[in-house]
Amino acid sequence: MSFITEWVMNIIVFILLAMILDMLLPSSTMKKYTKLVTGLLLIAIILTPILKLFSQDFDSIMDQVSATSIVNKNQVENSIEMKKKEIQASQDAYKLKQVAVQMKKDVNKELIDRFGKSIDGDIELKIKEHEQASVDNIDKIILYLKNAKDDQSVAAIEPIEIDTQKPVENQNSVETESITAFLIKKWNLTNQSIELHFERGNGQLNER
Repeated sequence: MSFITEWVMNIIVFILLAMILDMLLPSSTMKKYTKLVTGLLLIAIILTPILKLFSQDFDSIMDQVSATSIVNKNQVENSIEMKKKEIQASQDAYKLKQVAVQMKKDVNKELIDRFGKSIDGDIELKIKEHEQASVDNIDKIILYLKNAKDDQSVAAIEPIEIDTQKPVENQNSVETESITAFLIKKWNLTNQSIELHFERGNGQLNER
């Protein structure tokens, strides 16, 4: 409301000044130009609120366009980042699978020759909790072993559990220990643990 009052007052004051100027100037060509200039100024004063309104609307529109552009840009960047992560996760999973295949290939023949056991299925590689799936973050290696030959005289291995944080005590299976030591050496393991599952019995071994 104050804006409208100020606007009307400006118009009135300008008209009064224009009238006083018109009375003071003598009748001449200059007076005609003065009237023309004062008329243009009066029009400009009258149109000022409208120009301000359009100016504010334009700024508002530009701000909205800018804000929308920023939001769209962020959405695109987030989408690209998610796609990158998905591609990276897929590549990491593929690399782990290839590593598991190679690990099996490296030891399976010698396992058969030395222990009469072969790896049943694929080797499972467990990743450390809250870590990215990569070869460097492998925490546990799980193998399922079966008899390589149909030799019924081979005794079943009894269930054995070994705590990785404590010395191995009262170990009942020399073969199990030998297999574990063989795998650790063959794969050059340091911080990873090995979990063995046998074909007969529920034998399970955790060995660092």
